[in-house]
Amino acid sequence: MSKTFTPNGNLIGILGGIILSSDSVFIRLMGIADSWTIVALRGVFMWLVCMSVWLLWRSSRRTLGTPWLSKDNVFAVLFFCLSSACFVNALNRGNIATVLVIISATPFISALISRLFFKVKIDRSLLMAALVGIVGVVVVMSGRSGHNDALANLFALGTAVSMAMAFIFSARVQGGTLALPSVGGLLAALLIMLWSGNDLVESLKLLQPAQYGWALVEGAIVMPLAMGLITLSTRYVSPANAGLFLLLETALAPIWMYLFMNETPTIQAVIGGIIIVSAVIFQSLYARWQAQTERLADAG
Repeated sequence: MSKTFTPNGNLIGILGGIILSSDSVFIRLMGIADSWTIVALRGVFMWLVCMSVWLLWRSSRRTLGTPWLSKDNVFAVLFFCLSSACFVNALNRGNIATVLVIISATPFISALISRLFFKVKIDRSLLMAALVGIVGVVVVMSGRSGHNDALANLFALGTAVSMAMAFIFSARVQGGTLALPSVGGLLAALLIMLWSGNDLVESLKLLQPAQYGWALVEGAIVMPLAMGLITLSTRYVSPANAGLFLLLETALAPIWMYLFMNETPTIQAVIGGIIIVSAVIFQSLYARWQAQTERLADAG
């Protein structure tokens, strides 16, 4: 990880977070009650588009990395597999705002694990930005009054932990990392197929063409781009910083739900969203200033 490229990593991660924030809309548009069917569909779609790019665009391979399981990427892929399964189940079972609040703990979990087990020094500005982001999350939640689904919350916590671990191990993969979330999604799909058997086949038979269409857009475009960009950012920023980009989903998801699902966000959601986005942008600008200062000091 090079501080010289930190601004690039932040811009890549912010773009990924913005794209990821639309995920809840597409899951809602699918109208698929069974969460495991969604996980399986999008996992296959994610990997197919990733493999197609790898085969047809040779120059992309340095960025994509290996689109299959290997000794080098096994831990990152396993944790992306877990996060894919947990994330969909959390969003599909519980209150979206509550779920996103729990998932927003990813930067703290990543920072804690990195510090305790990998002895990684965490930048103070990153911790401050994460704290401000959580304040924004609290503001968002103050305007919500939803049911408390314990199972959905458990899946959300599983998402936060597995995403934190996935980012940590992605930063240690040699070569490209853009394909890692897609390989994890495929692994999740294969495990679901082995576990459910004919139940998954019957569930797929009942789906309408429009449902397949939304699943294709979400699995083949939204998720590979979003998770690929956030994962790619770990080449230039710390895993904890990459987790910070997930806060953008908490901020922006209510806006997309209003625009496309006609669900009016509360004033608390708007204010909290502004706080969260401001925290991420400020940290990115601070990282740019810090990198420029260090370059000038080295040159002098």
